[in-house]
Amino acid sequence: MVIPTANQKAHILVMDQDSESEEILVSCLAEAEYQVSCTDQTDVALKKITSAEVQLAIIDLDIAGAETLDFIAAITKKLPAFPIIVISHPGIEDKTLDAFKLGIAEYLMKPLRPHVAALSVRNALDRAQLRRENIKYREKLEAANRELQVRLEEIQADQQAGRLVQQKMLPNSPSTLFNYRLEHYIRPANYLAGDFVDYHQVSESKLVFYLADVTGHGAASAFVTVLMKQLSTRSRKHYSKDHRHEVKSAAWMLGWINENVLEAELDRHMTIFLGVIDKDKNTLNYSYGGHFPQAIFSSPEETCFLDGRGFPVGLFEGVEYEDHYLELPDKFCISLFSDGVLEILPQKDLADKEAYLLDLIGSGNNSVDAIVKALGLVGNKQCPDDISFLTLHNESSNE
Repeated sequence: MVIPTANQKAHILVMDQDSESEEILVSCLAEAEYQVSCTDQTDVALKKITSAEVQLAIIDLDIAGAETLDFIAAITKKLPAFPIIVISHPGIEDKTLDAFKLGIAEYLMKPLRPHVAALSVRNALDRAQLRRENIKYREKLEAANRELQVRLEEIQADQQAGRLVQQKMLPNSPSTLFNYRLEHYIRPANYLAGDFVDYHQVSESKLVFYLADVTGHGAASAFVTVLMKQLSTRSRKHYSKDHRHEVKSAAWMLGWINENVLEAELDRHMTIFLGVIDKDKNTLNYSYGGHFPQAIFSSPEETCFLDGRGFPVGLFEGVEYEDHYLELPDKFCISLFSDGVLEILPQKDLADKEAYLLDLIGSGNNSVDAIVKALGLVGNKQCPDDISFLTLHNESSNE
C-alpha cells in the first residue's frame, strides 16, 4: 500500500502488524508530506530498501518475531548509512538495545504519539543526509589525497632525478688543478640546491673557481645553476680554441655572467665570489658579486677576510664589477662559504659568527671533512637554507 501526497518528500517504509499504530504513522507522515509504503513482508521490504525505492524504514521489533534483529542486521550490513527507526514497547528493552547496537537511528515507544514520530523521522532523515554527505566528502577527500600522493611521488621522483643531474654537473671533489687542491661541499635545504660551485682550467696557466648562491630554493633556483654550468663550459671552450686568447679578468667574467642571466629572464639572481689564479705569476684575481660572507684567506702569517664588494649577479643591467689582485704566498688557503652556513652557527651576533669562521680556518680546519664536523653537518641534519663551501689551497700547504 502506498499513500501518495501532493508534495512528496522522502519515501518512508512502515512495517507494523498493528493496524492502529500503522494508521497513526501513515496519517502523521502523510500530513508531513512524506510518501509512505506499508508492508509486513521482510523480503518485499528488503527489496524496496536495497533498490533505493525508500529512504527510511520504520520497523516494529516484533514484525518478524525472533528474527527481526536478523532482518535489521541484514539491512545495516548492506547499507550501513540507511536510517532505521524501530517501534518498541514495554518488556522488550533488551531487544531495543540490541537494535541500537546494529546501528538503528531512533526508536518509538508504543503507544505512538504522532508529533514524536514525525519529529523522529525528520531527525533520522537529516542525520542520514548528513552522514551521506560526510561519506561523499570523505570519499572525495580520500580520492584527492590519493591523487595528491601520486603527484607528490612524481614530484619527488623528478626532484631526485634533478638532484642526480645537478650533482653530475659539479666538479670532482677533491680535484687538483696545477698544484692547487680544490674541494667542495653542498647540502640542499630540500632536494635541489640553489648553491653551486665550479672550478676548471681555462688556459695553460690559469684556473677559475667560484661559489654562487642563487636566491630561493628548489627547481627555479636549481635551473639557474644549470645555466651557470653552461656558462662555465662555454668559457672553457672559448679559451681552449685559441691559446693566444687572453683570459679575461674576474670582474669581466662576472659582468659576462650578469648579462647572460638577465637575458635568460629566469626571475632569479645570485651572489657569487669568482677567482682567477695565475700559477705562473702566483697571483689571485678575484671579484665579488654581492657574495656574503666574504672569502677567507689564510696563510701562516694571517687569516683574514678578502676585501671587496659588488652588486648581485642577474639583478641590474650594465653593472661594473671590481677587480682585486693579491700576490700568493708559498702556503695559503682560500675558503668560500654560502650564507646558509651563518644560519646554522649558534652565535647570535653576525660579528661573532664571522669571528668563528676566521678561527675555524685559521686553526687549520680547511678541509671539507674538518669543516663538516666542526659545523655539525654529519648525518641527515635538516638545514633551513642551502649550505655550501669551497676550499682551495696549494698542495704544499697541506703537507
